[in-house]
Amino acid sequence: MNNPHLTPERVRWLHTKRAALHLSPKYISIECQETWGGQYFSRTGWSAHAPLGASLQWIGENFRKAITTSEYFNDPTAPTVDVTAFRAMEPESKTRRLAFEADIATTYGYKKIEDIGLRCDRVSSEWHYLIDDVVILKPTKRMPGGHRSWPEDKKYQDKRVHVPLSVTDEGLGLAIRDAFSRCEAPGRQKINWPREEAE
Repeated sequence: MNNPHLTPERVRWLHTKRAALHLSPKYISIECQETWGGQYFSRTGWSAHAPLGASLQWIGENFRKAITTSEYFNDPTAPTVDVTAFRAMEPESKTRRLAFEADIATTYGYKKIEDIGLRCDRVSSEWHYLIDDVVILKPTKRMPGGHRSWPEDKKYQDKRVHVPLSVTDEGLGLAIRDAFSRCEAPGRQKINWPREEAE
């Protein structure tokens, strides 16, 4: 495919590894994702969960495992993803995601899997691994039925946290805590990890 916009630099930038983090009043979860046009629960990457009081070291260590085991399956030069491979991936991804969510529900005493997402804050992350070792942490705004990211423009730059993977596990955990403190929730709902100055 001859696309003049797909320079070698652009292709390298498009390659990303991704992980998603959720923080609820009961637990924190870290989910490895794989990219096929959109993001899907990884079939083989590292995902983990722990009680809300997990140490910064645990958070950093497990996030590092998740983001580094993420995989990118897009071909920027092709008009679509490999349809056969994509169709084979979907049920495997769904099965692993449902098992992970069921384990969270059982471990933290939720009656239904659907309840694990109640009052959760979410941080997404991306790493342009062919360019540098900097991970971009993106807090979200809690909305009815899900979460919304802020637009990718200069007005919202203070919403994002940039951290190199070369920092210690604790340093990575601190950056993630900072990112969670920048989340927003509707009305009087609380953010699960308040800003340090508010603690």
